[in-house]
Amino acid sequence: MEMDYMLLVDTAVLAGEIMLESGAEAYRVEDTIGYFLHTAQLKHAQVFVTMTGIIATLSDPAIEAITVVRRVNRRRTNLNKIYLVNDVSRKFSKGEIDLKEAFFELKQIRKKEQYSLRTKSLGIVLTSAFFCMLLGGNLYETMLAAVVGTILSFLMWAGEKIGLQGFLLDGINTLLVVFASMIICHFIWLPVRTDMIIIGGIMPMVPGVAITNAIRDTLQGDYVSGGARMMEACMEAGAIAFGACIGILLYRTIL
Repeated sequence: MEMDYMLLVDTAVLAGEIMLESGAEAYRVEDTIGYFLHTAQLKHAQVFVTMTGIIATLSDPAIEAITVVRRVNRRRTNLNKIYLVNDVSRKFSKGEIDLKEAFFELKQIRKKEQYSLRTKSLGIVLTSAFFCMLLGGNLYETMLAAVVGTILSFLMWAGEKIGLQGFLLDGINTLLVVFASMIICHFIWLPVRTDMIIIGGIMPMVPGVAITNAIRDTLQGDYVSGGARMMEACMEAGAIAFGACIGILLYRTIL
């Protein structure tokens, strides 16, 4: 049975889109797309991936060249989706599933939500609280960091609902988290350090994974994606710092 080359390229690019949206490194996305394309056993199977887009080409003297370009605008860290896509690519390259089954599974993976909103919110709250504790916060500071984490989880949910993303969302969230932390400490007469609560509250937004992926892409020789990821991480870190400064100034202005 002759392979549907257009479907093959669409399936391969869909796999790459899911991985890029989930925070995978560019070289890993290229490898996964390559697994799909090389099953066609045609003369040319090329893929080029940057942090914001994918270009895949399949060509041979026997067929008309097929080129697909996809832009990727949203990015969130989701290691489970990266694992699931890799699993589909391995099963397809080994012949355990056919092309249509692989495409269907990838469509399901893209729509899948691993955790509920309640679980995600709980993760943000616990991250804020335990980072505060890890950095030397006392019991009161840890509890207040959990309260600030609750505020942050609501702000993240609201930001996604209205379509904010990237460094703008991080800056606004940091501003409100810092301001809320200082207001709480102002009206609660407990032996707490405001800086500990603020640090715990902003830790869920720190772009640690983005920095790690930037270094990994750079070490793999992919300087375009590595540089772009590093720029994105620096912009997010700068937005967090700027938001914290504005939050402190706002508090001092009002009170």
